[in-house]
Amino acid sequence: MDNRHVGGERNFNGKCNLRFGMLFIYTPSFLAGLASFWLFPHHNFRFLLLVSALTIHFFKRIFEVIFIHKYSGSIMVDSGILISLSYLISTSIMIYSQYLSQELGEPSIDLKYLGIFLFLVGISGNFYHHYLLSKMRKDGGEKEYKIPKGGLFDFVVCPHYLFEILGFVGISFISQNLYALSYATGVILYLTGRSYATRKWYLSKFEDFPKHVMAIYPYLF
Repeated sequence: MDNRHVGGERNFNGKCNLRFGMLFIYTPSFLAGLASFWLFPHHNFRFLLLVSALTIHFFKRIFEVIFIHKYSGSIMVDSGILISLSYLISTSIMIYSQYLSQELGEPSIDLKYLGIFLFLVGISGNFYHHYLLSKMRKDGGEKEYKIPKGGLFDFVVCPHYLFEILGFVGISFISQNLYALSYATGVILYLTGRSYATRKWYLSKFEDFPKHVMAIYPYLF
């Protein structure tokens, strides 16, 4: 008898289908954002903006998992649980710290409207470049590697990471508290490092890779 559950989402060796795994990773944080509208009914406009931005962010990720991204392979169940918990804990702390910071009053320099602009640019640009990446790969796990084209791919290897950074900088400007700023800083460092490693891989894989294409920041890095 096969050692997998019906539907094949999880098998005996502790792995699950990658699409199912990504849904499991993002859904708890999305639900936490939705629940916050009910759990914290007495809030100011800045709090409402922050919760809305986080909820939209994870809704977009779920939408992309279902309709945009092409997946093959699997993910370890324990890894998926840890990643899901890290997103859920970070999202919950950001929301709760924002709720508590309402008692401190408004900052002297108001950045929330700039934050809204950066968030919308970031989430739109990230979605567009994820769509471009999805068009390069057929569902079922095409193994041929290609150099991405279109959009900001003509200038940087990972424009989707650049726009992800813009989105979280926007969230930190909306929030204007220390935790959101620290989280955005962590995102910047992590995605900059990943982009650098990705560019090195492209340079080693493709002899004709254009040297003017930077890792993540056009003309700079």
